[in-house]
Amino acid sequence: MLTCPDLQTVCALVAQDKLTDPAYHSPAGPITPLDILYGHGPALAAGHHYMAHKCGFTLKSLTQALQNAGFQTIAGKRRLQALSLWMLSCKSVIDEAEIRRLAGEFLPE
Repeated sequence: MLTCPDLQTVCALVAQDKLTDPAYHSPAGPITPLDILYGHGPALAAGHHYMAHKCGFTLKSLTQALQNAGFQTIAGKRRLQALSLWMLSCKSVIDEAEIRRLAGEFLPE
């Protein structure tokens, strides 16, 4: 199970000229598309450089990365309102009925 920001959705906010507008509020405060793209600005300013993002994904690019890493069965979805991707992947081949059952159980609505 993997979740990460959905850059396709985030970039739609950027295209709407909302780069520094809050996209959502977290316990750490407001999170902007700029934070999602490059890492949480206040944490980076405080010297927490491990918070910097090194890469990002769309559903297609994450699926390709998982396939390149040897995952044989992959189910995923975009959660547009949450600006996130959710992926369920297995190194072994799982039949379609089983991966649908697992996706229904573990992937959020």
